[in-house]
This record gives sequence, structure tokens and C-alpha cells, in this order.
Amino acid sequence: MLKNMELTQQEKDKLEINPNFDFREIASREFDQITKNEIGMFKWSGIYHQLQKGYFMMRLRCPGGIFNSAQMRRAGEMAIQYAQNEICLSTRQCVQFHWLRKEDLYKVIEGMEETGITITNACGDVVRNVCSCPGMGVCPHEEGDTWKMLQRIADDPEFLDTKRNLPRKHKIAVAGCNSACGMQLLNCQSWVPAKHPETGELGWTYYAGGGLGRNPYMAKKIYDWVPEDLVTAVTRAGVEAHNRHGDRRQRRYARLKIVVDRFGQKGYAEEILNIMRESGIEAADKVVIAEDENPQIKPIPFAGQSIVPEKTAGLNTVRIVIKRSEISGDEAIRFADWAEEFGNGEIMMTPRQNLEIRGVSDANVPKLKELLLTNNYRLEGLEHLPDVVACVGTTMCNLAVSDTPNAYRRIMAEFADDEEYWREIGPLRVNMNGCPNNCAHAWIADIGLRGRRLNLPSGGSEEGFTIFVGGHMDDAGNIGDDLIDTSTENITSSMRAVLDVYLENRTSKDELFKNFVKRIDLEEFRKLTVAKLDLAKKEPVNKLNMSLYDLFDKVVEEAK
Repeated sequence: MLKNMELTQQEKDKLEINPNFDFREIASREFDQITKNEIGMFKWSGIYHQLQKGYFMMRLRCPGGIFNSAQMRRAGEMAIQYAQNEICLSTRQCVQFHWLRKEDLYKVIEGMEETGITITNACGDVVRNVCSCPGMGVCPHEEGDTWKMLQRIADDPEFLDTKRNLPRKHKIAVAGCNSACGMQLLNCQSWVPAKHPETGELGWTYYAGGGLGRNPYMAKKIYDWVPEDLVTAVTRAGVEAHNRHGDRRQRRYARLKIVVDRFGQKGYAEEILNIMRESGIEAADKVVIAEDENPQIKPIPFAGQSIVPEKTAGLNTVRIVIKRSEISGDEAIRFADWAEEFGNGEIMMTPRQNLEIRGVSDANVPKLKELLLTNNYRLEGLEHLPDVVACVGTTMCNLAVSDTPNAYRRIMAEFADDEEYWREIGPLRVNMNGCPNNCAHAWIADIGLRGRRLNLPSGGSEEGFTIFVGGHMDDAGNIGDDLIDTSTENITSSMRAVLDVYLENRTSKDELFKNFVKRIDLEEFRKLTVAKLDLAKKEPVNKLNMSLYDLFDKVVEEAK
């Protein structure tokens, strides 16, 4: 089918360049002997060229975000040897190395493979790393065998071997219950345990069509119930629907979210069943199509607790805030040692770019907490203002227009140690992106910051952010609304103005920020915030010509 289409160069590359590179052979070449097209296809092996010429980022495939202590220790060793002693944690629960030289790529790949970790399908137009909720396998709220289902999907040979040329990336999540920590509304396909409405048999609810980027969509509920033995078949059909109907001419329209939106919930549900029937699977009499496409997701049950009891009595998960998603290789080795000494050897990487040590006995909790605090790790402030998610920004990303690490440091310096202030605010999720692609999920945060350039009255432009408010992942989900723009220089005063307006106008201390945003008129919120900033005397906010900004969005989306 593809050969009969007028293909873009990227689609031609996907047919003509074998993505299973021999990185030992790549190491033997001069950098300028590697073509731009080949470097573009490195993504199928989890590798991107950084902003700095000759340096690469490598993403590891970590199904469910779980590393055992041996894998974390090896990651630390690789970072020390080859990645300037730095490890980055992604929002899709993966480990990333930066500053890798091409001569060392194969060494890291082979070193991690010895522990069972691969890079296949970590990036590229493929089924990406399958994610889950941080409590997978241990959460007292878990209703199904999340780990078994996740492994079944993540290790499916069809996704790893044969379906490796999709129109765009394809993201899947498996949650343990219908709470928002499973991030089910922002994935192409998501699964949540559910009981049959009549028989009570345990099966799974199926969501599809979520995705962020420049044009965000919340997933729709497609099936109320799917028997467990058909989950993989439905997932395969969802990938095939993406393969057949995704737009290969315009990448901004190639995601499954666009396919689902065009088909509509009922049409997509029927298309999945038709694809399954083509494969000889008669599922129509078992699958229960959802009457209402609107999800009813429960709020995240944890907000701020550093110690969370697991479903096995006497065991706990210890949750740790990681500063701007980065740890050193030495720290990774230290975490591996602590996971072995005090826990069950498992370390969870969370969608908020934090770490959790699991299986810690009641007796070991005080000892581990003391060690963490002695080593200056933050245990307080999870899901509050000190727990900020941020991408790498202009420091290493080719697409970013704003320096998110700098903005992050400003926010943390202003607010993180003001415990009285952030406790008064209560649960608050802050996420920031350096460009429109939303790798750090700014759209669905209480406060989301999205990088942009701001026009200056004197001419030229400066770096800044749009501040969005009111994003969330419970109920049917919500994309944040554009409140104001701010320069990076004024980001902390703008943030404080937004938060002070909330504190001064909420109905009570029990009214969470997200509920305040739902209640207050957006224009009134903006008016109050602008008044706080005293814009008549100082103009920290600006608006770009939107037609130019839309053009920029289009360029970076298609480049990605």
C-alpha cells in the first residue's frame, strides 16, 4: 500500500533504511559520513541527535517504569562512564542518557542489554514504552493484575518486530484502577480493570484517542468491558487501525487521536471489531461497547504522602522528589543499594519524573527516610508546588524555544522552601515545556507553562512562557486554558500572582486549585491576575501574532 502513495522523505526513509543499526559499525565511521536520514532513523533504537553536534540522547525501554536494583546500578555505571555522570527520568517512565558520543552508543546498548534492558521501540513511529500507574503491582487500590497485562502488551512480538512502521508514535498505558494516576486519557490506547456490568466477571475497560502535542485530545471510552483474553487482540487491532488510517502525508494529523476523532467513538469501536474479525477473532458477542464515550476517571488517591502503604501488610512505597528529573550515576547506584538493603530491590520511575523505592518494611521506613534526608532528598511536597515537571528545554532539545531548566530553578528558588505558602495552596501540579510538543504534559497540569517567544515593544523578542490553568486528568479530563504570557525573567512574579488570586478568592481552604479554576470565570481570573502584576506600570506579558505562532507550531510538530 505504501509503495503506491506519494511518500514524504521521512516515509521513504522508513521503507529504505533498516532501523536495526549496528552501532559498532556506526562507531567506526566519521560523524560526517552518517547521513541525516540515518540519524533520523536512529530513533527506532531510542537515539536522538542532541542540539550539540556529535552528541546523542539515548532512551531506554522500561515497561511500566520498573527497574530492579541491578538495572539501576548498571544505568548508573553507564552514566558515569559515558554520559557525563547524568541520568534523566522521562514522563513516560523511562531512563535517558544525554551527552553520548557515537563511539560509545554500542557500549551503553550492550551494557544495558546484559541486565535485560533494551532500546528497541523506545522512540520512533512505533509502539512506544508501555506505561502504568506508579503503584502497579503494590497499590491497595489495584483491581486487576496490571503487571501481567502490561508485560503481555509490552512484549508482544507484533509490536516489537513487525509493526514498526506506523504513521506516528503510538502510546499505550495499563492502569491498576480507574484513578487518574494511570494517565489513561492522554494515551493512544489505555486499559483499566473493570467488572462485566451483568456477570461481574473481571475484564478491562478500553479507552482510545488520547494525546497531547500541539493539538491535545482526551481519550474516549470505547468499550465498557473486554474479556481479559481479548485485550491483546483489541490492542493489536488498535495499532492496525492507526497503521491503516493515520495520515502519512501530514505528520501533525498522523496520530491515532486524529483517527479516533474522525471515526467517532462508535465508528472506531466497530472498526476495531472489523479488524479483529479479519484476523479470525469473533469478538462482537463478548465486547461491550460503551454507551457513553465520556470517561469518569476518579481523582488520584495520593497527594503529598511520602510513605504509601502497599496492599501487602507491613510493606510500603517510599516516594522521593527528584530535582528537575535528573540524578547522577553515583546517585543511581546509591538508589540501587538502598532498594536492595531496605526494599524489595524494585525502583519505580513515575510520570512526574520522581523515584519510588518499593517493598520497604515498616521497620525499615525510618532508616531509609533518615538516609534520604541526610543526603538532601526532598520527601515533602509531592504533588505540591515543589514537585515540578520540566523538559530539557533549549539546553539540549532542537525544538525548544525556552530554557525550562532556568525557569525551573527560578520557581524552585522562589517557592520550594516556603513550606507555609505551598502547604496553604495545597495539592498543585506544575508542568513546563520548552516548546509546543508537550513532552512534559503542561496541558493537563493545574498550572502548565509552555515555552514561546514574546515580542518586545522596542523590537525583537525575548524568551517566555504561556501560563495555562485548570488542566486535569480526572472526570473526563480537561486541557488547561490560556491565562497569561510571561517572560522568563518575570516567571516567579507571574506565578505568585496566579496563586495569590487563588488564595484570596477561593471559597474555603477545601476548594482545590483545579476546582477554583472550574468555578471562576476565566476572564475574571485573568483580570485579577493582571491587576496583581500592575501591568499599567510594568509590562511582563506580551502576545505574539498568532498566525506566526501557529506557523511555528506547525514547523516543530512536523519536524518531530
